[in-house]
Amino acid sequence: MKTFLKIIKGLLIVVAFFFLGYYMVKYFVPSVGKAPNSEEMAQSPYYFKGKFINSVQTKSAEFSQVPQIVRNYFKRDVETNPNTDYIFTETNKLENDSILQVNWLGHAAMLFYKNGKYVLADPMLGERASPFQFMGPKRFSAPPISAENLPELEAVVISHDHYDHLDYETITKITAKTKYFYVPTGVGASLEYWGVPSEKIKEFSWWDTHTENGISITATPARHFSGRLFSQNNTFWASWVIEMEGENIYFGGDTGIFDGFKEIDEKLGPFDLAIMPIGAYNDAWHDIHMDAKEAVDAFQQMRAEKLFPIHWGTFDLALHSWFEPILELENISIERQIPLLSHPQGKWFRVDDDSDNAWWKKYSKEISGE
Repeated sequence: MKTFLKIIKGLLIVVAFFFLGYYMVKYFVPSVGKAPNSEEMAQSPYYFKGKFINSVQTKSAEFSQVPQIVRNYFKRDVETNPNTDYIFTETNKLENDSILQVNWLGHAAMLFYKNGKYVLADPMLGERASPFQFMGPKRFSAPPISAENLPELEAVVISHDHYDHLDYETITKITAKTKYFYVPTGVGASLEYWGVPSEKIKEFSWWDTHTENGISITATPARHFSGRLFSQNNTFWASWVIEMEGENIYFGGDTGIFDGFKEIDEKLGPFDLAIMPIGAYNDAWHDIHMDAKEAVDAFQQMRAEKLFPIHWGTFDLALHSWFEPILELENISIERQIPLLSHPQGKWFRVDDDSDNAWWKKYSKEISGE
C-alpha cells in the first residue's frame, strides 16, 4: 500500500510540475504568442470544428512517426550546415529606383523595393526558429541586415505563425517603422499581444486584397498548417501576391504542392517573379512542404518570368543536407529549361539579373568538387 501511495504521489508531482511549466511558459514567455478568439475565427469558411483547414485533404507527420523521425535525425550522415564562411552583407540598392529590386534575407524573408517604398515578407531575422533563445534551430550565420537597421516599411507580409516565419523579437523591433502588417486570419492576436497597434494590423482570408500608395497586396491559398508552442491550426495561413506599381510578385511563403497555383495565376497573374519554398521536405510531411521538383511543378502552373527559391540555406529543419534543395533545383531547372534566379542573402537584384546563379556552389567543396 505504501508503495502504491508513493507512486500516486510521484505522479501527482509530475503532473503538477507539467501544468506549472505549461502556465509559466504560456504567460511569461511572450514569444509563444496569443491564441485568437475562437468565436471570431469560426466566421471563416475555412474553419471547421475548432481548426483551420486546407482546401484539399492535407496531413503533416503523424505522431506515430515521430520516434523514427527523431532516430533518423540523429543517425543521418549529411552536411547539416555550411562547412565554410556563409556570411553575407547587404549591398547598396541599384541606382534606378523605378525598377523593382529584391533582396533575400535568408530562409523565407524577402525585402522588396521600388520608388522609395519597401515591403518585407516573413521577417524572421532572429537567431533561432524557436520560442526560446537557448534551444531550437539556429541560423547558420547572422542575417545580412539586422531588424534595427531595416528601413521604413510600407508593409510587412506574414504567411503564417510558425517560428521560422513569425519571429517575436523581429516584430518588436520593426513595429514602429512599419505602416501595416498584413497577416492571415487570427495571427493579429499575437501581434497585438506583442505591442503592435491594432490599427496597423490587417487580417486577411484567401482572396482578400488591399491597395494603398501604389502597392496592392492579396492573400492567396496555400497548403500548410499553423501553430505556436501549445496550439495547432487555430490561426490561418496564406501565400501572397504583391504588386508594386505594375510589377507583380508571387510569394509562396511555406506551402505543399496542390493545384491552387493555377487558380492564383488565373485570378492575379501573370507574375514577374514567383518565389517558391524548396526546403525542409520529407515523405513524412510531404503535403505541407515542397521539394525542388514540386516547386518547379508549382511554377509551371503559373505564368511567371522567373523562379526564385527560398526556405533553404538558413536553418537545419529536415533530414536532408543544407544544400540538397538548391542542388536539386538547379539540376531540374536545367532539365526543364526553367528560368531560375539564385542570389546570395543580402544582395539586391532585379528580375532580369541572373549573373549570380549557382553562387552557392563555392561554399561547399563537396558540391563544387574542389
